[in-house]
Amino acid sequence: MKKTIAILILSATLSFGATFKFKDGTVVNGQIFEDSNSIGKPSTRGLILKVNNKFYLHHYPLKTIKKEVVIDHGNGTYTIKEVKETIPTPAPPRVSEMNPYQLPNCVPARINFIHFSPETLNDLYKYYSAKTYYFKKYNNSFEFTRNKNIALAIYRAAYTRNYTTNSVELTSKWQSRVAKEYGKNPFAVTWLGN
Repeated sequence: MKKTIAILILSATLSFGATFKFKDGTVVNGQIFEDSNSIGKPSTRGLILKVNNKFYLHHYPLKTIKKEVVIDHGNGTYTIKEVKETIPTPAPPRVSEMNPYQLPNCVPARINFIHFSPETLNDLYKYYSAKTYYFKKYNNSFEFTRNKNIALAIYRAAYTRNYTTNSVELTSKWQSRVAKEYGKNPFAVTWLGN
């Protein structure tokens, strides 16, 4: 009984609104798009988010930090210089996949689990593990298997270190592609790009 109540609370939190953090430092308050009749529902390839009742397209920015570097001039003098260092984060998706019918454009809205921060992956893993437990308890083998596979994909994403890293070129190509397809005033999407 207590476990069922915990599952319901966790489900309500992630389905109706949660904070999603990305490895690139972006933080978004939204919910998971879970239309059971749509190809956009969560899968092992990732999930689609909705923010303010619009589909969220991630902008895949570069994560940079400012760092002070000491330069030795070899004559007993030193200079401190501030430099920007790019932190490796996963690159935007290269392959288009089908969007839900509510979002007809070609830019994929699905965000692979590898892009989420460890904290968000932990929350997602708990959520899909709880759903797995629920569907096993109530003998829904299809949903049990689907949610179990999603939980395993999240687990693998948390430990994957082998991915294509983002770059200035990849980010600008992605942002240009979104701007070209959705224009300056997108009616169905929210995104934080230029």
